[in-house]
Amino acid sequence: MREYVVENEFVKAVRAAGGVAYKLTSQTANGLPDRLVLFFPAKTVFVELKAPGKMLRPLQRKRRYQLMRLGFPVLCIDRLSQIKPCIQAILDWIPGTPFPDGIGAEIPELEMASLPHDQGHLDDLDDYGETYETEDPSVLAGFFCLEGESVEDECQDQNGKRGDAE
Repeated sequence: MREYVVENEFVKAVRAAGGVAYKLTSQTANGLPDRLVLFFPAKTVFVELKAPGKMLRPLQRKRRYQLMRLGFPVLCIDRLSQIKPCIQAILDWIPGTPFPDGIGAEIPELEMASLPHDQGHLDDLDDYGETYETEDPSVLAGFFCLEGESVEDECQDQNGKRGDAE
């Protein structure tokens, strides 16, 4: 059975239960779940639909982790038999309380990467992940020159202006 079969049956079941299951697409964020499921009152759940036995890709697991950290339930459904229990769990769920475990397909936890111990310390990095290294001022001076001006002319003009201003 293909993923679209599971997805179509899921959408029909959500509609029959009084909710909506919007197709979730994004041009800027890959790996988002397939459907945004909404039920009254203010029940919002993200659902990833898969063909039977297929697993979430690493980026999908990362997006799931990010959404769950924000407090949203994220489910994975890969079999028709999981649709009805999933919808019932959403209907029974009260937003603001933990979503029940064991609904839908089992999803392996996201493995957190760590830096090797011999690669330095995080204190050696700036906010952009670059190492703190001293730069030669003459190299940086070239960034401020306009077309046709040499680095020396620009530096002399700046030094002259500073001298006049003081």
